Amino acid sequence: MKHNKLKRMIGGILIGAMVIGTAGCSEEEPVQKEVPKAERAAKVNNGELQGDSTVVGVGNTKVSYDEYRIYSWFLKNQYEDLMSADVWNYNLGTTTIGQSAIEDILRLIIQIKVMNKEAAGQGIGLGVDEKEDVDYKADQYFATISPEIQEENGITAAGIHQIFEENEVARKMYDVVTGNVEANVDEASMQAAKVLLVFYPADDSNRTEVQMQIEALKTEFGNYKGNFYSYVKDKTGKAPSEEIIGKLDSRQNLAGAALAMKKYTLSEVVSEQDGFYLMYCLKNNTKGLNKAYREQYIAGQQNMTFQAAYENWAEKYEVKVSKSLLAN
Repeated sequence: MKHNKLKRMIGGILIGAMVIGTAGCSEEEPVQKEVPKAERAAKVNNGELQGDSTVVGVGNTKVSYDEYRIYSWFLKNQYEDLMSADVWNYNLGTTTIGQSAIEDILRLIIQIKVMNKEAAGQGIGLGVDEKEDVDYKADQYFATISPEIQEENGITAAGIHQIFEENEVARKMYDVVTGNVEANVDEASMQAAKVLLVFYPADDSNRTEVQMQIEALKTEFGNYKGNFYSYVKDKTGKAPSEEIIGKLDSRQNLAGAALAMKKYTLSEVVSEQDGFYLMYCLKNNTKGLNKAYREQYIAGQQNMTFQAAYENWAEKYEVKVSKSLLAN
């Protein structure tokens, strides 16, 4: 389950899941470099948890149980208003929504702490006016929380201030890292089509078989009396996805075919390395659509740029999490 609403709600930034990868090597022998040892994580409490117990250590930065509980309350308050408290027991197969939520909250907290540590190292923080503005918003928000809820969830004015301030610093770090992305986007390249997209994944072991299946799907559509969306859902049990495909898409065959389509037409089957695609064109190369594609593309580039930077930052800090917290 994604918790973007939680992140927006606490004034944080939308941070994508951290991508773990390996850097490519050149054909030359790599230069041997001494890598600094990661900052050791603060000791965490693995016994009975109290409000001031340390439940997460990000390098030498400590996260108390009360701070974790405030983040957790933000999430619960958001979703229990829409559903009920029973949502946390819903089984996702190997875990419950509640257990998954704990992991998401921890991931968010760790990201915020890493970004704040990096910000401190780069001399990036809140100015006097910025801090006053953030604290004012924190006070306004704190005033909406009843004393009973505060007591039950370990919520204090100081805790709310800290969370709001750290999330604002993290947002500033995100802006610093991704600030040049938009300026490097060529406006003339922003051509796009909005399509209903069907994708059949394939590899070298089954490409011929999969291609025949999607070709048959395309051919049979000619005899269908309804629309393409209903047809695909009826035939496959899964609705086609609505996507904006543009000129800078890494799937160049798909992008070329999409941009060549006319409105309300069906494409030929398009072959890409990851499989086969079929598209129904809803709109093509309008001013509004191209603007939407530009925003989508910039957001994607910003996300990749941030993830690359964050991966390097995260390697500097050892992380520990309380076993007692994970057992909840």
